[in-house]
Amino acid sequence: MEKRKIAVPVEKIEGVNGSRSDHFGHCPAFALVEIKDGQIAEVSAVDNIAHEAGGCMKPVAMLAEHGVDSLVVSGIGRGPFQRLQQHGIKVYFADLEQYPDLETTVAGFIGKKLPVFGDNQLCKGSGNCHH
Repeated sequence: MEKRKIAVPVEKIEGVNGSRSDHFGHCPAFALVEIKDGQIAEVSAVDNIAHEAGGCMKPVAMLAEHGVDSLVVSGIGRGPFQRLQQHGIKVYFADLEQYPDLETTVAGFIGKKLPVFGDNQLCKGSGNCHH
């Protein structure tokens, strides 16, 4: 039995219908999705921690404490990306136009359609993001 727990930045906590947030650090909340044997077993959510200097590192620790093993984003900076990897959390890319909500994003993850996030996709800070 394969079991995974993924996190997805969301604008509002709305179950599987929630719309995604475009960036890891500034999202209002994270949807936490437990997947068992290729099916959604449970959806919960947690509010993001206030974003201040170094604030992107606090959500990383929070997601690790919740047992997350994968994160799906469209934008993330180098610092939190590296910290996620140190915690053993794999980061995947999902374009917001193709995967606008939690339901389509999770379906893409389950269907192995989402690529692993690469260094060349990282945001450079100060709003300098490609997504």
